[in-house]
Order: sequence, then structure tokens, then C-alpha cells
Amino acid sequence: MTEKQISKSTPKQTKPGQEIQAGDQSIAVGGSVTDSAIIHGQTIVLADRFWRDLNPTLPTEKLKEATAAYLAYLTDRHYYLSLKGMGISDRVPLKLKLLDLYVPLKARMELPEGDTWRRDLSLAGRDLTNDEQELIHFGEPASLLKILQTHSGVVILGDPGAGKTTFVKYLALRLARGEGRKIGLDDYLPILLPLAAFANALQTRDIRLDDFIAEYFAGIGADLPIGPMLREAQKAGRALILLDGLDEVRDLNMRNTVVERVVDFFAFHRREGNKFVLTSRVVGYRAVRPSAEDLVECTIVDFEDDEIEEFILHWTTALEKQAQGNTSIAQADAETDRRELLDSIHQNPGVRQLASTPLLLTILALMKRQGVSLPERRVQLYDQYVTTLLSTWNRARSLSGRAPGRDIDELQTIRILAPLALWMHEISPGVGLVGREDMRRKLEELFMERSDASPHQAARQFLSDVREHAALLLERGPGEYGFIHLTFEEYLAAVALAFKGQGNAAPIIETLSAHVGEQAWREVTLLTIGYLGIRQQLPKVAGEVVEALVNYQPGPPGEAVILAGDAVLDTWPGGVSPQSKDYVVQSLQITMQDGEIRPELRRHAGLLLGRLGWRPTDLDRFAEIPAGEYQAGVKKDVKNIPYMYFIGRYPVTNIQFARFVKEDGYKTQEYWSKDGWDWRTGKYDLRTMEAMAQDWLEHRPLAKRNVPYYWHSIELSNPLVPIVGVNWFEAEAYCNWLSKKIVAVPEGYTIRLPRGDEWERASRGQDGREYPWGEGFDKTAANTWDSDSTGSGLGGTTAVCTFPQGVSPEGAWDMSGNVWEWTGSWYDEDKKYRVVCGGSWIGYQWFARSSFSNWYIPLMFNDDLSFRVVIAPKDSLEET
Repeated sequence: MTEKQISKSTPKQTKPGQEIQAGDQSIAVGGSVTDSAIIHGQTIVLADRFWRDLNPTLPTEKLKEATAAYLAYLTDRHYYLSLKGMGISDRVPLKLKLLDLYVPLKARMELPEGDTWRRDLSLAGRDLTNDEQELIHFGEPASLLKILQTHSGVVILGDPGAGKTTFVKYLALRLARGEGRKIGLDDYLPILLPLAAFANALQTRDIRLDDFIAEYFAGIGADLPIGPMLREAQKAGRALILLDGLDEVRDLNMRNTVVERVVDFFAFHRREGNKFVLTSRVVGYRAVRPSAEDLVECTIVDFEDDEIEEFILHWTTALEKQAQGNTSIAQADAETDRRELLDSIHQNPGVRQLASTPLLLTILALMKRQGVSLPERRVQLYDQYVTTLLSTWNRARSLSGRAPGRDIDELQTIRILAPLALWMHEISPGVGLVGREDMRRKLEELFMERSDASPHQAARQFLSDVREHAALLLERGPGEYGFIHLTFEEYLAAVALAFKGQGNAAPIIETLSAHVGEQAWREVTLLTIGYLGIRQQLPKVAGEVVEALVNYQPGPPGEAVILAGDAVLDTWPGGVSPQSKDYVVQSLQITMQDGEIRPELRRHAGLLLGRLGWRPTDLDRFAEIPAGEYQAGVKKDVKNIPYMYFIGRYPVTNIQFARFVKEDGYKTQEYWSKDGWDWRTGKYDLRTMEAMAQDWLEHRPLAKRNVPYYWHSIELSNPLVPIVGVNWFEAEAYCNWLSKKIVAVPEGYTIRLPRGDEWERASRGQDGREYPWGEGFDKTAANTWDSDSTGSGLGGTTAVCTFPQGVSPEGAWDMSGNVWEWTGSWYDEDKKYRVVCGGSWIGYQWFARSSFSNWYIPLMFNDDLSFRVVIAPKDSLEET
């Protein structure tokens, strides 16, 4: 045979002392046996079941032996997911079962206009224009399995890494294990082979596909009649023929010949009840598009959020199960890994776009496993993606074991793709499409600059190579070209800018400064700085760029500083010098507290400071509130608090609450009241209570009562924002824990939640002002729904030190807006509701007045609900 010979193998024998007893639907195993032994035992059962009701012409026993050997071969071959070609090695080889990881694919029953879909933002990083939306009528995605169930033949088209080959392997494995009914296909015998191998055979002789199939698999069963057995299955109408990789047949004439043979084969054998699947990239398919009765086309669509989450759940579970077995520790670690992976994906739109492709999502998961910080170090991820698509995976992906087409020089290809991407981004930022002729002329220009002997020919060959072999640059519609994902254009444009500098920051600064404030250039800027600092290992140059953004501050006020802060976060540690980081952090402090800066940018600055490790020096300090009278309520009645007390300058932040968590505060009963500990341990749930209380308990089951409810939310758990997702009992427990940690509490005083009047007095001073800063609402002084110019809020909590304009007369911050704060006071005589004060980021300015109080049941744990503490006389707390 001229194509790759399949190695001979026979079913493996179990060791002495191991007994396998077979029934009709399953097997019972005695002793300690491997998966392989179980698999081979199953094949005997399945072979018997497959031929039971049929009348083959071959001797039954030989037929069953051949079938068992064939099914064992398929199962052995495809039992584990292949990670070859992804360019990522591991200390311990990963053996992850394909069926444990597989996520069902969906497809549209139509062919794209170009080489891939004209995607919307959720698929490729750009919005469709109105004209495009009118012209394109996408069918609703349907399950690939359902399409196959209802048609004799299916042509499955898809982008590189969309999961075409994995799908046919999945089908083969399910059927080889006798699990056809689970996927709605009954007991079909799977026949999986690469069309490139058939094409290779056709180059040396004229051979029918029937004969090639028999010949291709003949070597796997020693003297068993594998080929005749497969013919019998087809004759009985019980075969599922899986023909993979039409696009790997590179010669157009040969591709036509292969398609003609496949169509003849399909037309003859479908009448007997057999089913067929053919896979191909969209590139090159139109020229050989087959047509036959009940042969349908469909194109795989990208993963949506649900499929991404399902893949990550399968991935993390399988990894930890391999490492630690099926244990509770493995399950807990898998849950942590799952949450971190999802956060990595959803924090950055570019990472999210690429995660929609199964291949790229797998690479992302592999890199995260190796400790690459995502999305901050995504420049490493994108670099690996491009390398994979240009070289390693392209060589390894073929079922036939042969490289599909000629190899591409990765370095030289990037040297052309990068300036091409930068040019595309300059003339069509955020759109990602250019005309064919414009593309050709630009490529010729680039090859001319490189002194190529024939720029015209080089441009044509280059476009063909990256389109057909790497599929990075594709025809996205009639006469229009673009990168398969806009993220690749942004990354390669950043590479071009880094190359352009050649170690000199000046030209990079000049280009990037011109685009500060333009959304389409934001990611390019961050990736450029990341590429300089991480990939090229030029932290000094990367630092010069971020310092220049801070110094010159081009664009709208605050934008450049925020951009520099994001870049430092992306590249730290090591991507910029410590001096550059410190310089940017100082500027972020100023930006965060500057009332002239747009409030959403001020919020962003505070979140950056939290993640970059900056802390206000007075975070743990208290403001002293003297004894005496003050004006209370809307009517400003005179009231008196006859003792001095101290209130936290800030609401309790995540970094402060983390100490309580780390020191086992949730596990130490002495910090909790009886009701609180009953809630913590689940006993509270057994009480008779009103529907609202029951509802809050049900929304926070016992497994989620060991940390704050939003503890793992990226933004809500920022070190400098108030802790949220804590009920009254958790706030009380924190106070009790803190009382044992602070040694400088005056004699006769304790640490607790403030009473409602103590809170109001600290917020409005003695003179009864409406807000901590005075009369009338000030958008620059607080985080409320009305603080944004559009009246739609800032989108979340802010760092507690964001608004110096809103500090109370006594020196307390954030007492208007941001978060509601628990108090120790009851709202009602029946003692069902606790007083909360301060308003919040999703509340109107009216609620943020110093005199306003609201009520919550103690079980509530909203994302805008926090607390601060007071040091007050022990006998001064209202009855609780």
C-alpha cells in the first residue's frame, strides 16, 4: 500500500486471574483489569449483537472475530483525545478520554458566502453592518447529530479547529463501544478513513472506494477477513462511512476525482440504509461541490457561552480525575480550575472570541494549565495560536498521518502577515475586511520592499498558502478578505508595531498616541506593549511606552493613564520595569480621585490600583466621632449621642475581609452568634419562616456559605472595593473576629456594627447636611445610578478611596453610594428587618442621602450590600 499502513494488532488478552463475563448489554469484570481489557471484552459482546439478526454470506464465527478485532482497533485508536500539534508539552503526558471531553457541535444547514462565516461580534470580533444583516439569512444552528439522524449523507464544513475530525472520531468511538442508541444511530458499524489516503491510492492506480476501504483496514486483524466483513456491513445497510478531510486533497483535479468516486459510492450504498459523513474546510470546497439525493451540507458554528462552559467543565474534571482520582479533593480542585478558566476567557473580548473555536479553546486550557496568567499574558496565548495554525497543528491534524500540503515558513510568513495586519487595521479599524485587489497590491508592495525577484508571483503564492494551508487569512465574502478572527488582526498589527520600533520606543509611541481613545486601537496598544515586554523581552522599551502615555496624556482626559495601567497589569511582573510600574500607579491614584475625569474611568483606575497591589495607607484607620448633639433625619431634629466612638474610615474591603477568611473565620464558632452559626451550618434552614427568608436560604445553599457569595467574581472581589455578598450574620462574625485582633481598643469599648444613629452622625456631621459633602447631589462625589452622565450607573462597585469629594466632615469615606451598609439596629418592633444605610451603585441619588435608611432581612447578601465597623462602648448597642 502506498498510503500509511495501519499497524497490525489483535485483541489483547487479560492476565491470569482476571475473568470477563459477557452479557448482551454489558460485561462483568472480576479482578483488577485495565480499561483496555474491558474494552476488548465489550467488543466480543458487540460483535455478536451486531450480526445476530443478519444473514451474512461469510462464516459467522470468523465474521464476529473480524468485527471484534475491528471494533477493538477503533476504540484503541480513538479512546483518548489527541493533543498532538498544539505546540505545548507537559511534564506528564495527558491521557484524557475523548468521550469525557466531547461537547456536541452545532451547524447551520447552509454554506457561507466566503471561506468562513461573516460573523457577528460573538463570533469574530466585529459587528455586521446593516446592509450585511439584510443580505445574510443564517439558518438556526442545529445539532450535528440530529442532522445526521435525519439524512443519509451529511457534508460537514468548518473552519480550522472547528471540531470536524473530532466529531467523526466521536461517532466512530461511540459506535465501536455499542453506544449508537445514545446518539440516535442504532447499531451502525463505523468506517473512518482519511480521503487524503484514498487520493494517494488513486494516484498510483484506479481503485473503487469500496475496494480501498477493504484494503485500508485489511491489516488490522492478522488473518481475519476485515475487508469482507466491512463489505457485509455495507451490504446489510448497517455502516456509517466517515470520510474525513476533503480539503487535504490539495490537487484540484484529484479532489474532483475523489468527489466523483465518493458520490458514486454514496448513491449506490445509501439505498441499502447506510449513512455517510464527509468533512472539509470551506476553502476549496465550492470548486468540487457534490450533489446527490439526500446529501445535505452544513457548516459548523462557533461555540457559544454554554458550549464553552461545558467544555471547561469536562476539561477540568477530566484533568483532576486523572491526577487525583475520583475524589472530593479532585472535584473541589476542578471547580477552582473551572472558575479560573472561565474568568480568564470572559475578562477579555479577544480571548473570548478565540475560545469559540474548539482547537483554540483547547490550547487556551493547556496554556492555563502550564501557569500562563490569562488574560493578562494573552500575548503568549496568541503567539502560540499563530504558531499552531501556521505549523505544528497543520502538520499533525491529518488522520492519514501526512502533512496536508507544503510546509509554511512560520517566521517569514509572520514577517509579511504582521505589516499586512497593521495596514488593514489602519485603513479599516475594527472591521477587518479589505478588497481582494487592495490586498493583492499591498502584498506586492510588501514583497517589493523585501526585494523579492517576482513580487506579483510571491503575493499570489503567499495568499494561497495562508488561505489554504494555515487558514489565517480567508475570503470572508465575495471579493473581500480578512483574518479568520479579528483578534488575529489585532495581535499581528501589534507584532508589526513592535518590529517597527526595533528596540526604539519613539516610533511606537508616535503611532499609538495618535489613537488613544479609539476603541478599535485599544487592544492593539495593549498587545504591542505586551509583545515588547514579554515576547521580545524588552521591558525597558515597554516601560518607555507606558510612561510616555502618562506624560503626554493624548486623547480624552484620563484615557491614556488608564491605557498605561491596563498595559502594566497585562505585562506585570517582568514586562515593564518596577520604576515604570510605580510611575503609572502614581498617575492612576491622581486619575481615580480627579473629579474632572469621567466617572467610569475613575472607577477603572481604582480597580487597576487594587489589582496592581496599591493600598491607601489609612485603610485600617478609624475616624473619631466626638460625643454630643447632631441634627438627625429629614426634619433635622436635634439628637444626642452621649459618648465618643470611632468608625471605620472605609467600608470593609475584600482585602480586609480576606484575613477573616484566611484565619478560618467561617470555621470558628466562637465568632458567630447562635443564629449566625445555625445559618453557617444549615440548622437555620430547618426553621419555619416566611417565604422571602426561605427564598434567600435556597439561593445560598450550605456549600456556598464558607466564603462571601461573590468571593470569586473578578470585579466584585477586587482588593480595594467593599466586600459584598455577605449577610448580617457574616458581618457580625467579622466584627467579633476583629475584636480579638485589635489590641488598642479603649477599655470598656468593643468592635461591632454601628447603630443606625451612629452611622448617620458619622455621615452628615453635626450640622445635618443632606449628603456627606453638603447640600445637593454631586455626581463627582459618589457612586450611584445617577453618577454617570447617561444616568445608567458606573457598572459596579468602586474602590473605597475613589471619591475624596464625598468624604464626611468627620473623615469617613464612601458613606454615600457604592454599597448599602448593615447596621446593628432593628428597623421594626418585630425585629425581622435590619437597618441599612448609604445607598448603592445601583440606587438613585435619593437613597444615598445621609438621613435615608432602608431595611433588609438579615439573610440577604446582595452585590451592593456591605458594612463598616465601629469601636464603641460595650453597653451602647441597642438590643439585638
